[in-house]
Amino acid sequence: MKVLIVEDFADTRELLMMIVRLRGCVAAEAKDGQEAVELAASERPDLILMDLNLPVLDGWEATRRIRARRETSHIPVVAISAQCQGDWKERAIKAGARECLEKPVNFAAMDSLLDRYPALA
Repeated sequence: MKVLIVEDFADTRELLMMIVRLRGCVAAEAKDGQEAVELAASERPDLILMDLNLPVLDGWEATRRIRARRETSHIPVVAISAQCQGDWKERAIKAGARECLEKPVNFAAMDSLLDRYPALA
């Protein structure tokens, strides 16, 4: 399974990539929402982990754009945020995210998430 990790903080991005790789997945990375939209189209990941508070293009708008494109509309997007409650979570779901995972993400939560989204191919 290929997972696109969209996170602007390098340490958090590296941690998420390490967890994903330990599960035997291929990890791609984006540092902002615009890069995420572009990589989703070119890399065609099986799952996108999308931080919401991003530079250039925030996670909500990046998710909307990914969901709006025919070639990427089928890719599940999971929002990841330290504020994954209330309005932030509701906005993420309305933008097209399937769920919202609370930061800091631990190995058990990521393991459970990856079990819920097996590779489509």
